[in-house]
Amino acid sequence: MHGDSITEGWLSTRPAHSWPAVAGRALGLDAVNLGYAGAARGELPTAEQLAALPAELLTLAFGTNCWGRTPHSAPLLYETTRAFLAVVRAGRPRTPLLLLSPVLRPEAEATRNALGATLAELRTAMEEAVRDRVAAGDDRLALLPGRDVLGAQDLADGLHPNDRGHARIARAVAGALRDSGFAGTPRAPGRDLPGARGTRLGAD
Repeated sequence: MHGDSITEGWLSTRPAHSWPAVAGRALGLDAVNLGYAGAARGELPTAEQLAALPAELLTLAFGTNCWGRTPHSAPLLYETTRAFLAVVRAGRPRTPLLLLSPVLRPEAEATRNALGATLAELRTAMEEAVRDRVAAGDDRLALLPGRDVLGAQDLADGLHPNDRGHARIARAVAGALRDSGFAGTPRAPGRDLPGARGTRLGAD
């Protein structure tokens, strides 16, 4: 599960409450969290790393840092997303892959960055890149549009989700993977999962 500080789990009260951990438990999979704060802007060396890793499935959740810290235009992010997916597919041609576009960030939705793009426009560009690749024949790629996954009440600081927000992302990701046929039923009850004690899907 690759992403930025949101994937890494910033402002969740425990690592076990981050959305990758919660989604992994819901799906009965051992989640490997490759989120890292301040980055996840479609860097191709990261795509090369993901392409070389063994995985039952992959999720990508980046883009919000393309609005501010390292600004992208919408056309640039479209091409960055296409390139990132192509590099991953070079090494993992049939691994199920879900891309979650940026979740709600109220300050950025309609505010233009240094290259003139709002987060809403960047999100649309990423989603178009995924849809174009699917239309070209990548039937192991799925899109989860991020805009409506969270509400403002699910954000701890206007950017990072609180525990409820992490649980909502986890539900959306798990549901999208199941709906795409990329993930099946959870492991049998009682199977010991890392970090699972005392937590449950949807726990605040």
